[in-house]
Amino acid sequence: MVTASGRSRWPIVIGAAVLVVVISGGIAYTATRPTPTPNAAPSTATATPTPTPTGSTGTAGIGDDVAPTGCLGGQNRNVNMVLAAQADAKHTTYGAVETATAFYRFIWQYPYPSVADANTITNEVMTANTPASYADLSGTYASTDDLTTGDVEPGTPFHLSTTNGLWLVAQDSTADRVTVNIAAGYVVNGELSPTKVTAQAFVMVWDDDAWHVEKGEQPDAEKLSAGGNRYTGGC
Repeated sequence: MVTASGRSRWPIVIGAAVLVVVISGGIAYTATRPTPTPNAAPSTATATPTPTPTGSTGTAGIGDDVAPTGCLGGQNRNVNMVLAAQADAKHTTYGAVETATAFYRFIWQYPYPSVADANTITNEVMTANTPASYADLSGTYASTDDLTTGDVEPGTPFHLSTTNGLWLVAQDSTADRVTVNIAAGYVVNGELSPTKVTAQAFVMVWDDDAWHVEKGEQPDAEKLSAGGNRYTGGC
């Protein structure tokens, strides 16, 4: 996970250079473009304004597939929200985006999720191929006093808002494997920050009639800024 200041405690990426991501209404948020880790695949995200959903509708979800709202599963940021989003998301790029967004909203908050909830997400939403260091959500929380490494004062409640957020699907995504880049704003002490954002990419795979998180990757913040898609709703 990558914070606005370019620092990260998550074992997938380490932040570096800072650039500006314009999210909405002339408001500029700072987001990181981290240096690649040895095992990180290069990002190939495109700036397609409105991607066409790929894959079949499958058995998940009801009704017509719609552009990502950023709030599938509901307003809450608990385990039930993530599982509901996963169950409702269709076998399309939009479904992958919604599931990745729900996952991001859950993991990036303080107070941290409970050990039981974190382990449920690891078991139900991540894949058997997810790196052990990335899958150990409860372990990361237990060993990390400040998930944001300074972007938010330690001990201060925060979560993410997708209201002004951006998402972008990588060009090399397929019907069953989609890389989703996301930038979302910080809500600190109940107020949306005008200066703070965090960005991350998630590799989503379709398995057992649902989208699952295989791993996290460095986000392509530059392309998010240049051509990211706005959520149609957000929460």
